[in-house]
Formats: sequence, structure tokens, C-alpha cells
Amino acid sequence: MTRNLILSLYLLTAAFNAFAESKFAGYIKSFAVAQDGINTTALSLQETYQSQNSVRLMWEKFGKAIWQVHYEISPVMLSRQQPVDSPTFAAVSDSYRLTDLQTSLSDRSDKNQVYQNLDRFNVQWQFSRGDLTIGRQAISFGSARIINPTDIFLPFNVQTFNQEYRTGVDAIRYQAPLGDLGEFDMGFVLGEDGKTENSAAFLQLRSNVQGKDLQFAFTRFAEQTLVGAGIQTAIGDFGFWFELARVNGDTDYLRTSIGLDYAFTENSFAMIEYHHNGAGSDDPSEYLSLLATLPYQSGGVFLLGKDYLMPSFSLQLSPLWILSTQAIYNLGDDSAFVSLSAEYNVLEDFYMDFGFYHFFGDEITILVPGVPLLGSEYGTNPDVIYASIRFYF
Repeated sequence: MTRNLILSLYLLTAAFNAFAESKFAGYIKSFAVAQDGINTTALSLQETYQSQNSVRLMWEKFGKAIWQVHYEISPVMLSRQQPVDSPTFAAVSDSYRLTDLQTSLSDRSDKNQVYQNLDRFNVQWQFSRGDLTIGRQAISFGSARIINPTDIFLPFNVQTFNQEYRTGVDAIRYQAPLGDLGEFDMGFVLGEDGKTENSAAFLQLRSNVQGKDLQFAFTRFAEQTLVGAGIQTAIGDFGFWFELARVNGDTDYLRTSIGLDYAFTENSFAMIEYHHNGAGSDDPSEYLSLLATLPYQSGGVFLLGKDYLMPSFSLQLSPLWILSTQAIYNLGDDSAFVSLSAEYNVLEDFYMDFGFYHFFGDEITILVPGVPLLGSEYGTNPDVIYASIRFYF
């Protein structure tokens, strides 16, 4: 079956590339995942083994208009049914999509699932003064490196393995240059059934003033108004960034990120970012209830606490090996998520990855029968070890 799949992909590639103005590409990824068990007084779960797989097909057609289509199919196999979805795999929701394909091709009660995602389906017209793009496309905001406060359009959870392509949303978007290094970017994002409460409008301005990259953002979503700004610049040998967003409406909150990065050598690099999440809570007992609130449903927020410190370090050991580590530390409840990873370039367009996720903090408890109470954001999460292969064509 695998041989037939690879042969089919190569035949499709050859057929599409036969057209001079077309481009066909894609990838195959497979993650083998072992998740530790949980054994506390309040919760007991056995070890779980997963196989997370994805095949992404990408086609672009160039001409008077540029067409782009990306489709991804992802078989996910589990050794046992899980009570909640794993944050390491991002099954696409229908947020900020007018309509969509059925997310899962399998019965939701099955432990093994086959997910699908029509992730890009857009056409772009390029004019002398700017570009107009209509359809499903990636839209991102922000100046920060890890958490972008101005970004609400389906950002990835930091634990998700496959973050190579940002999730597409349905939008009408116009982008035009502002000077040599600036950009004017505005548009409308259409949510489920095109209803106002499910949709958004945005304006983003980017400019460079005396070597400083400046950003301004305005977004109207779910009867909320977001106003944000950001800056990226150099302070001596350090890179510096600052980004903030103020959201007003039925729910008011402030989010900020500030950070520094530094290259010790051409092969070693470190950074640290502080993030304040005004939509979160200092009380772990409130964490679960936050998930049903507007910032978490429509505002792109996924961290549960208020204040975080996020250091990271990467080292290129050779042209073929890269080692990386990152931590997400919740300053409010003293819990943390630490990741270690290694990437090996086996051949051209063929990579292997190895990684380990470790979590620590206070565990879950049950004070009232049947009602779980989180002791911290990360304390109950099981450790994860994984290995993956990636092939690009």
C-alpha cells in the first residue's frame, strides 16, 4: 500500500508539472508517539501509543490569476481511546471558515480516525497597487516569536507537533506595499454560515522606521474590538520585540509579549519571551471553565494562566543535526512544559525528528465527587516521547 501511495504521488507530480504554469508539491509525515500513563488519587490512565500521519498535496496554477489548493489527509491511530483530544495533533475546527468538509472520515466513537483538511483554496489577482486574494488562506499577525497577542486566527497550541503550515481561514484580503518595506493589509474573515458573530474584519499596517519594524493591528470579532501594536528591532547584539493587544467588548483583557534573542555563534541561538495573558486566571480551579469563554473560543487564546516565561535554545551540531529545547513556565501556578528535540537531515528532502515532552506541577484533584479540579496547568499532563520522519516532494 505504501509503495502504491508513493508511486501515485510521483505520477501526480509528473502530471501537474507537465503544465508549464503549474506547480505540484507536498509532504508525507509520520509521528510515532508514546504517551506516559497517569496515576493519581483523582485520575488513572494507562500508557497510550499513537501513530500520527499526514499526507499534504499542494497545487498552484500561475497565470492572470494565481490559484492555490492544499489538501491534507491525516490517519491517526491509537492504542486505546482517550478521554480528551491530544494537543500534539491539531484537528481543524470550523472556526473562521464559512463552510468546510467533514473533519473526520471515521466514526467519532472509533479510537482510530482519518482526518481531512482542505487547508488552502484561494485565487489571487495581482494589480499594480496591490494583491487581492479570495478564499481559504493563511493569515497571521504579530511581532513576537512564540505567543502573538494580536493573532486570533487559529494559532497553533505550543504542544502541536506539525506546525509547518498555518491553518487556513476563509477570507477576502487586500494587501498593498507601503513604501519600500511596509505593507497595508486589510480584509474580512468569514465564519460559519457567514454570520457576523462568527466572522471578523481586520486591518494590519507594517512599516520600517530607522531600522525598526513597526506593526499596528485592528480586528473586530465576535462583537469584540482588538487594538494592538508591535515592534522588532536590535539592541546592541540582541534582537528585541514587544507586542501588545487590548481587547474590549463583552470581555475585556490585555495580552502582551516581550522578548530578546541572541546568537552566541553562527550555530547556537537562544531567546527568552515573557507573556502576559489577561484572559487567563491565577486560580487553577478556574482553568477548565475558561475554555468555554470567548477569548478561548474566538480570540486565539489557549494558555490558561496569566503570566509565562518561555526560554529556548538551539544548537546546530553539524550541517545534518540540530538540537533544540524550549520551556513554557506558568509563573502563577509553578507548572511547566519542557521540550527537547533533535532533527537529522537524512537525505535531500528527507528528515527524521526525535523529541521528548516533560511536564511538572501540581496534579489534578477531586474535592467534590465527579468534579475534577486542576492543581496546575501542566501538572497532570503525561510525558511524551516521539520519533518522526518527513519526506518532501
